[in-house]
Amino acid sequence: KLQMSTRDTIARLNKVAAANDEKLRKNPFSETYTIQNFDTAAQDYGRPTAGSKTDARGRRASVHVCREVLYLCELIDQNAEGEDPNRWIKFGKLFTIYSYYSDKLVGMLIRARKYGLLHFEGEMLYQRQDDNKNITMLMSLADIRERMKASGDPKNAVVIEGPPPVLPPAIKAAKEAEEAAARERKMSGAAGFAAISASKGAPPRRDRRPLDPPVTTLPPPPSFCMAFTPKPADP
Repeated sequence: KLQMSTRDTIARLNKVAAANDEKLRKNPFSETYTIQNFDTAAQDYGRPTAGSKTDARGRRASVHVCREVLYLCELIDQNAEGEDPNRWIKFGKLFTIYSYYSDKLVGMLIRARKYGLLHFEGEMLYQRQDDNKNITMLMSLADIRERMKASGDPKNAVVIEGPPPVLPPAIKAAKEAEEAAARERKMSGAAGFAAISASKGAPPRRDRRPLDPPVTTLPPPPSFCMAFTPKPADP
């Protein structure tokens, strides 16, 4: 009986040691760190461990984000112009109204656009610079209240039930232009530049001059770096 108890204790200690080794292999500051290979298509990719405190905080945060996005849509609907479902408001006016409540307006607008609730041009909005840009709702407030739910998933806080909204022609064309511009920016590196040049029939880029030869001897230092020689004293 004592032997079984000792065996169980050793097994528990080995289990703790193995778990610690596994944690150190994932820690980039440890000596045993190994590069991790992640499956981006896995269900748990980008999510905290199920049942952990981080997972619980993420679920509470998803409910909070859903509530904040809904409040933003209600505020836009109360002060917007136009007819449902595409009521609109100027960013400058919305910024002034929302500033009495919170300073997270742009973040909430980006969230709401991510979930397909509204649309605005550009990747970011700046005060004064973008005051005349329109913030357009893509769904009526009644549909948003009915279809938007907190998912409980820390990665995707909000889920929109039902089919996506039908975009007006102007907004659809603007979104397609933004997506095309984003794809072109993604190819702005050296390989992307070569691919764009080849598609347009441009010849490959050549250096205008050869590289400078390597320096073998160092040039003399400038005059102000020379050692100061004191003037001999008068006899």
